[in-house]
Amino acid sequence: MSLPSDNVKGYYDRKSPTYDDYSRQLWSKVYDAITWKITEPYVPRSPQAVVFDAAGGTGKWAIPFAKCGARVVLGDISEGMLKVAKEKIDKEGLRDRVEVKKCDLRKLDFRDEMFDLVFCEHALCFIKEQKQVIKELVRVLKKGHPLIVTGQNRYVMSISLVSENVDYAYDVLSKGKPFFMRNSLDVFTLSPQELKEMLERNEIRIEKIVGKLFTMPLGLSRRRMVAEDCTKELLEKITKIELELSGKPDSLCLGSHLQAVGFRIE
Repeated sequence: MSLPSDNVKGYYDRKSPTYDDYSRQLWSKVYDAITWKITEPYVPRSPQAVVFDAAGGTGKWAIPFAKCGARVVLGDISEGMLKVAKEKIDKEGLRDRVEVKKCDLRKLDFRDEMFDLVFCEHALCFIKEQKQVIKELVRVLKKGHPLIVTGQNRYVMSISLVSENVDYAYDVLSKGKPFFMRNSLDVFTLSPQELKEMLERNEIRIEKIVGKLFTMPLGLSRRRMVAEDCTKELLEKITKIELELSGKPDSLCLGSHLQAVGFRIE
């Protein structure tokens, strides 16, 4: 039987040639806009700074990080995703600013306190050993510097299953049973409190945890979520709603994703 990491690697190896196609869909455009809005203020501008883009895939975030001025190490377990990332990085003329490296987030081959920013977007949910991943991400982060990490919200994932299978929805909610994505991968969810406690136990001072994708999957039909022909006006209006909600602490449980920003305690 394949280990979970092998399943994830195989899935993304297969998806890598078409993975960036998702960026044309409405949900992805909204998600990326919100993620950048939250993340951009913490991205270092100094050419001496080094960012770790953990599970960075095809370079969606590593490229804008590098364009901000920092050097970037993009790590991922999938050779297919890394191949696409290298091609995009070369095309952007950023080979001297972005290093691409195969790595397993559960055991990183980096020295302690190496990075000025550690960024882990939409990857924690595919790894059962989440506590070990957080421990490793904090280990390689310099003291006093930011960690930005996203988890999958257990509450929203369980509610989204109610119309499909009430018993399964209850198990995801009450027992932390993995959410099975696209008949391919287990998704390991967290409550907002669990994410907060996991980070604090690893000496992260949390600045904020915000929700993302409030309008999806509960607010829009799947057909509209994956539409590639949405108007600029619709995209702007949905993004405006998302930004309004993400800034409200009492809306946190409504976002399908939880993005935490914190600093390693000095």
